[in-house]
Amino acid sequence: MLFITAFKNYSEFQELFGVREFDGKKARKNKILLSLLKDKAFFKESVKSGNLYPFSIKNMVNLRNYLVHRIHVSGAKSKKLCHKLWLLDRYYYSDKYTLDGMAGICEDGTPNAVRYVNMESGKVFKMKAGKFYKHLIESTAFGKKLNQTLVIWLCEEFCREWTSHVIGRLPKNKLYVNDNFADIYNSERLKGYDSNSDAFVSCMVDKGLHNFYKNAVKAKAAYLEDETGKIIARCVIFTEVYDADGEVWRYAERQYSVGCNDVYKQALVDALIQAGEIDCFKKVGASCHDCHAIVDIHGNSLADKKFSIDCDLDWDDTLSYQDTFKSYSMYHRTAYNDEDASEYDLATTEGSLSNADNSDDDEPQEYDSYHERDAWEVCTCYYHGNEETVDVECREDFINFKGTWYHEDDIVTCPKCGEKMLNPEYYDEDDGIYYSDLTKKNYCDPDCRDEAEEEYKKENWFYSDYDGEWYEDKDDLVTYQKYNCITGEYMEKTISKDSYFDLIDSNELHPWGGLYFDVINEEVGKPYGYETLLEFNIAA
Repeated sequence: MLFITAFKNYSEFQELFGVREFDGKKARKNKILLSLLKDKAFFKESVKSGNLYPFSIKNMVNLRNYLVHRIHVSGAKSKKLCHKLWLLDRYYYSDKYTLDGMAGICEDGTPNAVRYVNMESGKVFKMKAGKFYKHLIESTAFGKKLNQTLVIWLCEEFCREWTSHVIGRLPKNKLYVNDNFADIYNSERLKGYDSNSDAFVSCMVDKGLHNFYKNAVKAKAAYLEDETGKIIARCVIFTEVYDADGEVWRYAERQYSVGCNDVYKQALVDALIQAGEIDCFKKVGASCHDCHAIVDIHGNSLADKKFSIDCDLDWDDTLSYQDTFKSYSMYHRTAYNDEDASEYDLATTEGSLSNADNSDDDEPQEYDSYHERDAWEVCTCYYHGNEETVDVECREDFINFKGTWYHEDDIVTCPKCGEKMLNPEYYDEDDGIYYSDLTKKNYCDPDCRDEAEEEYKKENWFYSDYDGEWYEDKDDLVTYQKYNCITGEYMEKTISKDSYFDLIDSNELHPWGGLYFDVINEEVGKPYGYETLLEFNIAA
């Protein structure tokens, strides 16, 4: 059942959550937001508190802002959560951890980890950012009520922003904002462009169409360089963007980065914000088709705003593919982010309006269900046990394991051999996971499981020398005296009670002095060296 209060009609619902089909594969849009709207327990709690606002949210930006705010408020109200932590411009609360003067940044510069102080021991540690954030969420009363789909999504969003936050504060990356459009579209300046796995995914590279930004619009080139002088992330800033009220904005268009890495894109946006170069930007990871995925520098959605730019473009002038301001009025010399605003489409790779044929051949024909955006080429990957389609150039969250791509959360290490294996939280025995009822752990193959069980028995069970087996209960074993014909001495050995009584019944163990012996001196009917045995008071 869907719990929702603010949709006008079914068409509006379909616009937000409709199922899209590409090459016979179906994927629903905004499924994370939909998971909240279908959460019966959360709905009941909202009704009880009289707060139905979350069920009127229609975009992911506002959803995240709302959830993070509620987590903050819930933590602030808790008397148990006595430690306050300042992370990414917001306070969080914990009963175990706090931050020191490093403000969460690790001394070794590890970008995807948070440095923290364990208040019980007073010692400094570091933890993966997503795991750390999960602790902060689930420490609050509100966070405990969120379904795991939302928690995982919030952790992924925090991890991306935290990683870029750390990278942006490392001295090796330098921000440039200038008129050097030639460099940001030059493959020789882009880090790793010759490698298929690391290439910047852009159809405008090396096309010689960058002069559009100098001649037709008011814009600047923005990019981050690493320590080698290579560009790792870049975008175009439109310096005079008008909304319907005539207010002027500086807007950072869709970002591109090495390996299509969202962390580098976010690092570029953060650097631009810190430098005071922009007022709003296209949401990191948004599709080239989404003209309204715009947020201000405080994270507020601007999806409902209509923007435009001055654009002096004639029929045969150089045109570079446009992501946001696609709709062009040649009469008004204006481009809009409203797709129905004018007659010409600037989303073409043909280099000019005169060459454009208005076909969809240059449009992405695939859908990336993991990132929820269009893509040029996708492949099948697995995320938390479920099949997803993922942009082949944006698989930084995935690992190629035995010829199949799995999300990094789906891969763990075998507790016995340390090799990679699928996460038992999402996969089962049919996927090559071997569970031990004895150790209560999963292993990558039967040999590892058997070896681990053997080690467990050695550490926790009791061994029968006679049977050559391990027994869980010490009371299942007794001792007997085994004769060593070489040394002429008896040695105490263990034997299971079942075998013990079988040997007694078959007269293979012989009683004497309160003990049983496997060999006796038949001439006297006593153990060998019985005088010595008596001297040491063998009778128990």
